[in-house]
Amino acid sequence: MANAYRASSTAEINRDHLERVEGHINFVRRTPYERAPEAFLPGYDLPPMVSYEVTIHNARPIVNELSLEREGFTLVQHKISCANERNPETMYDRYLEEMAPLIKNYFNASWVVPRRGSVVVRSAGGSSVPGVREPARWAHIDYAPIAAPMLAAIENQLQGIQARTYSRLMIIQTWHALSPPPQDFPLAFCDGTSVHDTDLIAIDYTFRDVTFKLCVAHFNPAQRWYYFPEMTADEFILFSCYDSEGHCSSRAAHSAFDNRRAYPNAKPRDSIEARFFVYYV
Repeated sequence: MANAYRASSTAEINRDHLERVEGHINFVRRTPYERAPEAFLPGYDLPPMVSYEVTIHNARPIVNELSLEREGFTLVQHKISCANERNPETMYDRYLEEMAPLIKNYFNASWVVPRRGSVVVRSAGGSSVPGVREPARWAHIDYAPIAAPMLAAIENQLQGIQARTYSRLMIIQTWHALSPPPQDFPLAFCDGTSVHDTDLIAIDYTFRDVTFKLCVAHFNPAQRWYYFPEMTADEFILFSCYDSEGHCSSRAAHSAFDNRRAYPNAKPRDSIEARFFVYYV
C-alpha cells in the first residue's frame, strides 16, 4: 500500500519484560461470590460489574510480532486526512471513505462494506456535541460470533448492496486517537490467545436503536493485556472482532483505562473508531 504499512520492531523481546503500567478495568461478575470491588457504569445496561487492577504492557516493542490471527490486534502507520474535521457527520463520512479502501488493500480482500451506523467519536473530556460518547471502560468484544453474519446481511440491505456468496467474513475495527499524546484513557487489548471460552459471555445490547449480541468478559488472571502509549494521528490500531475462519482469533477483548498515574499531565482522549465487514470470495 502507498500510505499504510505495519509499524516494525527489529528486536525480539521477552514479553514478560516489557514496560508496564497498572490500570483498572471493569469486568462482568463471574459469580455472586467474586471478591472484587463493585463497578458502576452509568448509561450502560450491563450485567453486574466488578473492577480489577490489571497489568497492561507496552506493545510497541513487539508490534512486528503481533498478528490479527493470533493476538487479535496490531498497530498500523497511516495518517487520516479528517483528523481536524469538527463536524461529526462530515468526519464520519470522510473517515469511512478513506478507511474502507485502505482496509481492502491491507487484507487483500474481495470487497469491504463499512458499517455506517457504528462510527463513534469518543471524548474523555466531555462534549456537548450530540453523538460524542465517553470511552467504554469495560472489557468487551463488540459483536458475538452469532451476531456477525446477521449484522453483515442487515448492513448490505441498508446500503442496497446485493447479497453475494463468500468464503470468509471478518469484522475488522479501527481506532484512531484524535487528541495529542499522551492520552488519559487509552485503549487496552487482551491477547486473544489468553482468553478462555469461559471468560466470555454473550448478552443482548442495544446501540443506536439496533439490538444485537456482544460479548462481555470475566476477569481471569491468566489474561495478558497490552496497549500502545502516546498514540499519534499518524497511526491507528487495527483489531479483529469476528472471523468465520475458526482457527483465527476473534477475541480481541478491549477496554479503555485510566492511565493518569503513569501520565499525570495526559490530555483528555478524543478518538474515532469504525467497523468494517471484510469479505473473500
